[in-house]
Amino acid sequence: MFSRVKRVGPVAAISMLAIVGLTLTACTGSNAGSGNSDQSTVSPEIATSIDDAVANALALSGSTEAVVGVWQGDDAAYVRGFGDGVSAATKFRGAQASQPVVCALLLDAVGRGELSLGRKVSEDLPRQAGIQDVTYGQLCDQTSGLADFKAGFTDRFANNPTRPWPEQELLANGLASSPLPWPGANVYLSDTNAVLLDRAIRLNTRDDSAELLKRHVFEPAGMAATSYPTNFGSTELPEGSLKPLTYPASGGAAVCEAGVTEVSALSPSMMRGAGATLTTVTDLRDFYTKFLSGGFGDEKTSQVVTEFQPAKNPERDEAGEPTTEPDTEGRQIGFGVEKVGPLVGRSGAMTGSLTAAYSDPATGLTVVVALNNSSAGAGFAQALAFQLAALTGAELPWSADDQGARLTELAVCQGEAEAAG
Repeated sequence: MFSRVKRVGPVAAISMLAIVGLTLTACTGSNAGSGNSDQSTVSPEIATSIDDAVANALALSGSTEAVVGVWQGDDAAYVRGFGDGVSAATKFRGAQASQPVVCALLLDAVGRGELSLGRKVSEDLPRQAGIQDVTYGQLCDQTSGLADFKAGFTDRFANNPTRPWPEQELLANGLASSPLPWPGANVYLSDTNAVLLDRAIRLNTRDDSAELLKRHVFEPAGMAATSYPTNFGSTELPEGSLKPLTYPASGGAAVCEAGVTEVSALSPSMMRGAGATLTTVTDLRDFYTKFLSGGFGDEKTSQVVTEFQPAKNPERDEAGEPTTEPDTEGRQIGFGVEKVGPLVGRSGAMTGSLTAAYSDPATGLTVVVALNNSSAGAGFAQALAFQLAALTGAELPWSADDQGARLTELAVCQGEAEAAG
């Protein structure tokens, strides 16, 4: 299950990865947005700054492989892999960055008249306790009041990555702490929503989730290299994917003295509908382009992807009415996504995979990143994506240096790595 990986100090790692990464997979002359191929049509200065930033992130996160894609609308792109044999075509588990595909599937079902956003999920799952007033729409706009199922599970995900996780076990863990305050009004990012949504759509349509996603989401978005598991009992690593790494965990924190371990087998059942999708950076870019432009569902329903509310919930009186002003300047939560500044998307983590995918619908600027060590957490992948976005010169409420400092703060096991180096 695990094998030890040789450790190096962060300074040595940055130098080594900068050299190796620059020589392995970059190519030039491709058209922006074309297929799952390496591309380099940005300026040499931007390309170099992206390479340096990714090399630094690899070292700070204890990763050995990465895939990144940066698109400046349809004008220019930089898409490549870092690490031995890694390229733009290398696949990875999308984690929460791929979670909105389930919401796209819901919009498609609504557009075809099979479901409605206001329908109660209990109508299709009558034996499921604890979801009586939850609607399909609430599972995507994050107002269901369902707690996240991962509480207490994260150590086991890292330390026993082959363990099978029944869907009902994940749901039960989330429902045990539900409902959270003011369901239907307050927002809470919770992976339980996506797991429940996946199950409800599957049982409502009496069709397999992998086939539903392929037919109604992946193919319409042109995601030729993307798939959803057909067998959650399989722990075999997909061919042509990033090689997952992690630090063992205790109390939700990395056990640095144990060293980085290579995950030789992994159960996607730990995430299921919340992020088990296997994908590529270009496929994720193509998905977000279609999703954020209202490409799923009918004309009326698709408008929900443009609606957001503050992630910071207001204080409420006994009737549930807000008693504080909404935080219109901070992070916002939307239909399966979050909005930070002009960028809309998600970041995520599951054992052996850190991912982030963010896009500015107004300009087409899109950044997708994937790293192969999950221990630094989803915020690390988000910070890298935001740093790369800033390096393009786009107008953003942060600088590349701001996000570089954030990456340093989120770095994992740096003291242990320095001692080993």
